[in-house]
This record gives sequence, C-alpha cells and structure tokens, in this order.
Amino acid sequence: MTSGFPDGYFKRPTVARVQDHLDGGTDNYLPDRDFARNLIAAAPWLAASVRVNRAHGPRVLNCLTLEYGIDQVIDLGCGLPHDDNRNVPDEVRRMGYVDASPRIEAHARMVLAERHGTASLRTDLEDTPALMAAGPIARPDRGRPIGVLHDVLPWTGDETAHTALSALRSWLPSGSVLSIIHATTDTAPEAMTSLTRLYARAGIGFRPRPGQQIRDLPRSWTPPEADGSVTTASWRHPPRLHPHWAPSHAYAILASPGDRTS
Repeated sequence: MTSGFPDGYFKRPTVARVQDHLDGGTDNYLPDRDFARNLIAAAPWLAASVRVNRAHGPRVLNCLTLEYGIDQVIDLGCGLPHDDNRNVPDEVRRMGYVDASPRIEAHARMVLAERHGTASLRTDLEDTPALMAAGPIARPDRGRPIGVLHDVLPWTGDETAHTALSALRSWLPSGSVLSIIHATTDTAPEAMTSLTRLYARAGIGFRPRPGQQIRDLPRSWTPPEADGSVTTASWRHPPRLHPHWAPSHAYAILASPGDRTS
C-alpha cells in the first residue's frame, strides 16, 4: 500500500475511471483508456449507455426531492464527480457520498462534499455493519424519510446484493425511497456476455442480470410507482439531453421499505 492506494492501483483499469473516460471525463489513465477501447469494440453502444445512465442520477434525485419531499440522501457507489452531480438541489439538506475506492472517496471529499450538509465515506458494500454505523450514514434523521441512490448492484454477487438490500430495508424509515440502476442482459445479451468476460479478465466482477432477476432483488420492498422497472432511457419520458438518446441497457427501479407503523 502506498498513500492509501492499493499496489498497482494506477496500472490497471478501475470501473469508475473507465466510466469517466466513456463519459468524456479526464480523471482516468492509459490502462483505463486501453481497456475502454476493448469494451467499445465488444459493445459499440457502451459510451452512450454510460452517458444516459449517469444522466439518470440527477433526474431521480430531483424526483426524490420534489415529488417525495425527501431532503436527505445517501449515494452508494457515487463514482467520480462529473458535471451532472456537482450541483445538488437546494432542497437536499444532507447528502452522503459512499464508495469503496480510496481515490473516488477522496474526489468526493474534495469536490462534492465541500457543500454544507454533505459528507463522504469510504467503505465496502460487503461490510454492511460498518456501512450502517458510519458517520455519514448514521447522521441522517431516521425519524424522516431518506433517499438512497444505488448504482453498484451490477458489480456485486447475489449474496452481497441481497444482504445489503435487506440491511437497508431494515434500517430505512417509512417513506424512504431506494433508487436502483442495474445493467441488464435483456438487450444485447451477446455483447453483455462479452463485456462480462472482458471485465473478468481485468479482475472486475460485472454481473448484468435479466430483468426478472433485477426486479426480484428488492422483492420484499414496496414499489412506490405502478410502472415497476423501466429502462433509464425511458424513465419518466426523459428530455433529449444528448443528440442520440440511445437505449441504456439498464433498468431503473424505485422501491420503498414500506410502512413501519403497521
């Protein structure tokens, strides 16, 4: 370990830096760009998909604040800062950014968490007890609803995903809303298989799932909307933010822990 970063951290691709490159960012290195070229060769639509899915985050954040009246939010797997998530709505009083990567947490601390009412945390989703007890997570007022943005399930195994969602459901107060973005094999299944293999060769677990499996992940939760799961490209009839608003190859799901008073 050197300066808090794992050995070889800058010599191999990481998910956040690769996605940053695909989204036109500059917080990436040659291994990330080389790896991204291989990914795009397998899935030429990947860069457009990343852009659409990243644009979904601020849109769902506005939904949580304006439609559900939620003013405290936790972003699990926040990723590297980019234009879309540098500006948090004024309605959000508390915002916690969480990521397992030391570099991402450092970026979040410097760039995102400088706003009053925000904080950052480095922890792994697999260590659920530490996650629930950590300051930025324990600090929100659990007497009022909390919003959770969750974009890491495609990078976790089934057991970790179910354990984390179960812990969140038990911990969140009534009226809270969980937003899930999850890559799916329902569209372009052969390309998704190729992407999974490429990530595996790089030592990265990528687990796009069929739509039914994605819907089953929060099966004990309550869907607050009748639509269930829709793609991030079609959720709430998005504006045409990009010249080619392409299929996102990912589903968007909102889920609630249910009424704790009954």
